[in-house]
Amino acid sequence: MENVDVLVAGAGIWGCTVARRLAEQGKRVLVWERRPVVGGNVRCETDPETGIEVHRYGSHIFHTHDDAAWNFVRRFVEFNGYQHKVLARHGDKTYFLPLGLALVNGFFNVNLTPAELPAFMADETRKKAIFDAFFRGYTSKQWGKPPEEIDSSIIKRVPVRASWDVNYFNDVRQGIPLTGYNSLFERMLDHPNIRVETSRALTLADLADFGKVYYSGPLDALFDYKFGHLPWRTLRFETETKDVADWQGTSVVNYVDAEVPYTRIHEFKHYHPEQKDVMACGKTVIMREYPATWKPGDEPYYPVDTAESRALVEKYREEAAKYPALVIGGRLGEYKYYDMDQSVSRALACCG
Repeated sequence: MENVDVLVAGAGIWGCTVARRLAEQGKRVLVWERRPVVGGNVRCETDPETGIEVHRYGSHIFHTHDDAAWNFVRRFVEFNGYQHKVLARHGDKTYFLPLGLALVNGFFNVNLTPAELPAFMADETRKKAIFDAFFRGYTSKQWGKPPEEIDSSIIKRVPVRASWDVNYFNDVRQGIPLTGYNSLFERMLDHPNIRVETSRALTLADLADFGKVYYSGPLDALFDYKFGHLPWRTLRFETETKDVADWQGTSVVNYVDAEVPYTRIHEFKHYHPEQKDVMACGKTVIMREYPATWKPGDEPYYPVDTAESRALVEKYREEAAKYPALVIGGRLGEYKYYDMDQSVSRALACCG
């Protein structure tokens, strides 16, 4: 295509990072986004009644140890320093995640010190009790597997913090853009060498029109599912405005019991404590999150890692390798779950 050096198909965080990096290298970049707006699954909307920034596809918190990713995104927006804390509702009680002194002491009604916690949690009976209470039901809902298929050894892979630290992430740098996530993407794409066209999806036939194509949509969709559909987990959301200033007192509460149909409830105003007028508003917006098995027409969220899915994705990668001008990336393209900072890092690496 004339006056275009590179096509970037997909304007999520990976695609926007690629587009900006290439534009700053002097490339003329055309961005196609299949949705009518950019931002991928990090897209937000400002609720007109309350002024609350609602994360349309579930909560997203930027957190990282990666200097390059952090410095890149902070070129476009400042972050508010929000520190993510997650609560877990089990039975009629609420606990702090992750697994540390606050959770263990509250659950077992003990008063352990940091030095005492590792030996206490080395007991297999206690490990099983924690697994059954906080991981079995939640994981079965998240991945659509019955409890008996959930491997209780998962508890051995969950780090136990011998402290009262209830910060969900270990990353030093955390936050939400002060001006909202949409401003991050809009500013990343605001460059004279970048042109954006929304409601445009890439097809294989389009590859012949461009010298280089960076694609971050679903890998199987690009090849019209010729080897079959890759398995995904999807999400369904129910959003509700409540006539109270604060409904649950925090941004995310996980509902870990199997009989509760949703996995968590988001309350978005807590992501912007610096917005005093929003915090003081007498209303709030909550969102219930329901995992489900993906079917055609649904949004794919989480890749399902099995021997069968690995074999299938390898077939698609071999097919993609037949197109030397095609670069595949991002969570959907690579069929891997990445945090936002990982997507930024991989995007920066793939285009120099």
